[in-house]
Amino acid sequence: MRKSLSIKSLIVVAAFLPFAGMNGNCDGFQLPVTPTCGTSNVPAVRLTMVDEQGTVLPSATIAFSIDGSAYFVGSCNNDCEDFTIAFDVGGRFNISVISPGYQQEDRVVDVGTEEDECTPITRDVIIVMKEDLTVAVLAGAWRAQTVFGTIDLRFGDSGEAIGAILYDRTVAGDGNFYVSYNGNPIRGVSGQQTAVQAVANPTRVGDVFNFDGEALGVPVGFIDALMSGDFNVISGAQPGGQSQGLFATYSRLADIPTALQTP
Repeated sequence: MRKSLSIKSLIVVAAFLPFAGMNGNCDGFQLPVTPTCGTSNVPAVRLTMVDEQGTVLPSATIAFSIDGSAYFVGSCNNDCEDFTIAFDVGGRFNISVISPGYQQEDRVVDVGTEEDECTPITRDVIIVMKEDLTVAVLAGAWRAQTVFGTIDLRFGDSGEAIGAILYDRTVAGDGNFYVSYNGNPIRGVSGQQTAVQAVANPTRVGDVFNFDGEALGVPVGFIDALMSGDFNVISGAQPGGQSQGLFATYSRLADIPTALQTP
């Protein structure tokens, strides 16, 4: 049976495969101490991730299992061409790939071996990533510096509003306000109240995004916003500030702030 991972589980799952080594271009894979099959460092699978125009993606997150084992998770950074995910092992590879702004792609690749049953017959696989044309491209955490101070936002796997941090808004506690949108659970900060705000989830029409996440009287979000080609920056008018020429630019964060993580 073919296996695949959801975007959420693909990011958080990590496991040790005692027989699979990774190349030095990856980030997040755990190298085995002693591979159980050979030391010739022959690649089993080399992946190249491209967009629909054939341009190699600069980064992607990859998860794979071999013959139904636990999943290994890692990433290619700066260049996702000829990216080796395992050496000196054959078998059935179940592979899942995600990259911001693209739909998840899954592949099953069978890798045979030479007569020694250890040296793999290298498989070169090109994975074409299709652009995600839904609001799900917002999934993750974002930060903006606005006239109202620093604001962090988190959106879920489907682009739904999860929560926000309003920095330096109060003299109480650590000085920050923590907001849960629509009752979605967030960790918040121990000993401090998490406010609950009801909002309409983000919308997308073509390349234009809208999200009015006003929280505790502070304008949060973006109106008539456009996302950069690398899906890491979104810029638009500040909610309620269009007539005043107030704009907000949110940049994607590499990690979700602890307070906005799911408990």
